[in-house]
Amino acid sequence: MDQALDDVTVLDLGQVIAMPFCTMLLADMGARVIKVESPERGRERVSLGVKRRRDGVEERVPAAQYRDRNKLGVTLDLKTPAGVELFRELVRHADVVSENFSVGTMERLGLGYDDLRRVNPRLVYASITAFGQTGPYAPQRGYDMLAQAISGYMSITGDPDGPPTRSGQSISDYYAGMLCAFSIVSALHYRQRTGRGQRIDLALLDSLVVALDNLGERYTVGGEILTRAGNVSFAGSATGIYPAADGHVAVAASASNAIWARFCAVIGRDELTRDPEFATAAARRDRRDRIAAIIQAWTGPRAKAEVVRVLATAGVPAAPVNNVAEMVADPQVQAREMFVQRDHPVFGPLTTTGTPLKLSETPGRVRWLAPMPGEHNDEVFAGLLGHSRDDLERWRAEGVI
Repeated sequence: MDQALDDVTVLDLGQVIAMPFCTMLLADMGARVIKVESPERGRERVSLGVKRRRDGVEERVPAAQYRDRNKLGVTLDLKTPAGVELFRELVRHADVVSENFSVGTMERLGLGYDDLRRVNPRLVYASITAFGQTGPYAPQRGYDMLAQAISGYMSITGDPDGPPTRSGQSISDYYAGMLCAFSIVSALHYRQRTGRGQRIDLALLDSLVVALDNLGERYTVGGEILTRAGNVSFAGSATGIYPAADGHVAVAASASNAIWARFCAVIGRDELTRDPEFATAAARRDRRDRIAAIIQAWTGPRAKAEVVRVLATAGVPAAPVNNVAEMVADPQVQAREMFVQRDHPVFGPLTTTGTPLKLSETPGRVRWLAPMPGEHNDEVFAGLLGHSRDDLERWRAEGVI
């Protein structure tokens, strides 16, 4: 089956989360993504993993199989002259170079955008950094936690009486990765029309400023500074997380007045819809503690499954708060094939995260799992670039690959 990006070649220098996630999306759509890592970093990637027992023997399986799936893996030491020259050769065959090193790292290696566009004028060069290539923070090293702090994201996360709280996952890495993938596809479309490549500058911080939705505008226009609301929506006090007999449930009981009326009917409290103290979203928001007590009194004695079944049947949005094991087993997650099993050449069958890219003509696919370090050195350096086996053996001996 043809895929949307199977005529695109990406040289991926990405590490950790943001850029590997970006290029994973491109690879899912068929792009030939060549993961370029130093021999040392490749060994480190494999050594960090998750333990499992197979046939009575404990083994460590490299983590994050999903972020490097569908990629070809080569090792290359860019701190050596031979490594730099080999990378330049690869650039001549590439459409995209992607990296998320600190600002200035690629320039110091002689592999910055200005260097590489002389090698390939049509090149799309994508960078993800914590704060971007410009501005007073650009030279500083940074991570998701700092982006969450500076962006204000932490200030709206957590309980009202508690401290600012980091999101449970590195959300800015994923936001920035998705924005970068979109930017790359946009740049390739522009190149198709004009023949010109360009540089892409993505920042973790910028991605979270956008993810705040209209909270920034609520301040710039109206001077309103929203802070932590805990598990209650800013929009209404009857939308939040409530205890059940076996965990917690998410209930959006006041997404509209109609939904609020359906919820009141379910719990046998129709009089609440006629009570002016609860008749509007604004009124309910002003009495959020009383509303929460009403909802909790109904959800508390019931199992999560019962709460969700009854409310969903009545047209009230509700969902169980799953832990990871429950999420993997959730029938909706299973129906969407968000976990798939593939064979690894070293570790045998492994279950990994599926692709969210569901297109009718060119769907994303999980073709294979993450490569071992240098697994495709021969295929890329000999097959694509045409170097001899003797060259490869010499470079291995010299630590270049």
